Amino acid sequence: MLLFDFLTRVYYGVVSPPTIPKKEDDAIRIGLIGASNIAPFAVITPAKSHPGVIVAAIAARESNRAREYAQKYNIPIVHPSYEALIDDPSIDAVYIALPNSHHFEWSLRAVQAGKHVLLEKPCCSNATEAKMLFNHPLVTAPNAPVLLEAFHYQFHPAWQAFLGEIRQSPGAIESVFSQFYLPRLLLGRDDIRFHYSLAGGCLMDVATYCISAIDEAVVATFVTPDSQRVRVQGDMSTAGGWPSFLPASWTKGIPSLRWPKSEVVFKPVLVETTDQNGVQLQHFVTRTITIWNHMLPVLYHRIDTSDFHTLHREEEIVKSWSEVSYKKAYNWPEADERAVFYKDWWSTYRCQLEEFVNRVKGRKGSGIWIDGDESIAQMETIDRTYEKAGLMPRPTSSFEI
Repeated sequence: MLLFDFLTRVYYGVVSPPTIPKKEDDAIRIGLIGASNIAPFAVITPAKSHPGVIVAAIAARESNRAREYAQKYNIPIVHPSYEALIDDPSIDAVYIALPNSHHFEWSLRAVQAGKHVLLEKPCCSNATEAKMLFNHPLVTAPNAPVLLEAFHYQFHPAWQAFLGEIRQSPGAIESVFSQFYLPRLLLGRDDIRFHYSLAGGCLMDVATYCISAIDEAVVATFVTPDSQRVRVQGDMSTAGGWPSFLPASWTKGIPSLRWPKSEVVFKPVLVETTDQNGVQLQHFVTRTITIWNHMLPVLYHRIDTSDFHTLHREEEIVKSWSEVSYKKAYNWPEADERAVFYKDWWSTYRCQLEEFVNRVKGRKGSGIWIDGDESIAQMETIDRTYEKAGLMPRPTSSFEI
């Protein structure tokens, strides 16, 4: 049964939904700016199961690439340029998955044309661009088009369940850790992720997820104003060391495989003081909450809540033990009204698309959203991390409206 459930989620969520609903008369018509590798996962497949979304057009830097892409994914309209796509009155929204250096310009151009924007992360090349974008009068005006940075994992019930466990836990947070790896063999040396001029770098790709929760790989430690320690680890180059029982030199060309995870460790909490035979014992609990594979939870994920108990007699630990509970959340809890609309096989991208459409349509939705202030704070943290590492933040665009 577990294998069947897994295969069902994978097929419905990643390949094709169980049914293709009839599209609504007022369905949002989305145009793709860029013939990207991520669009099939982020928009094209999720749109199949959404009655309120039609992927209607595409424009790419190379016209041949756009035509081939459109034929492969059954996209009816191919525009000769990005400008032609955003000027198309039949297009309501755009999905921008261009190199990071182009995000600022084409987001503003699209908003100026009255298009809603689903913008791949990171939203911009640096914090200066992020502030100019999200504080621009075109974006902040009443009834302005919707602009969303696509940190898709936040929209899935699994991530929200993880946050719920954190909020319900006693005590203060002591430290946070997040990791995400992308096997080196999946990327060519000329991949745009490695080009400084295109605002590339690990911190501008996989590690930006870790900060949201230097330069092919990054390990960074942050200290928050209330002294919490946050450590992030992202890597687009690591290979070797897997399988672990073989010498590293033998596995040099094999990508390292590590689950994406985020982990929160709480400070010890005194739960009770007891008196045994005239000796006072203090009972402390240190809690750690971990979510495994929050990036692709529809395939598999797990939320571990581990409590480490210690009994202290003055400075001495006289006894210790651990208790661990496990949880999964492919949907909202049954009693939650959101569970009626969400499906267990929805990917993080499908959840994100649902809330993007809800915001465009003015519907209540799940209540999960990423606002401009969060996107700006994300880019500020990335810039400071580069500077602390002795590296330059990515170049600022000269584009103006």
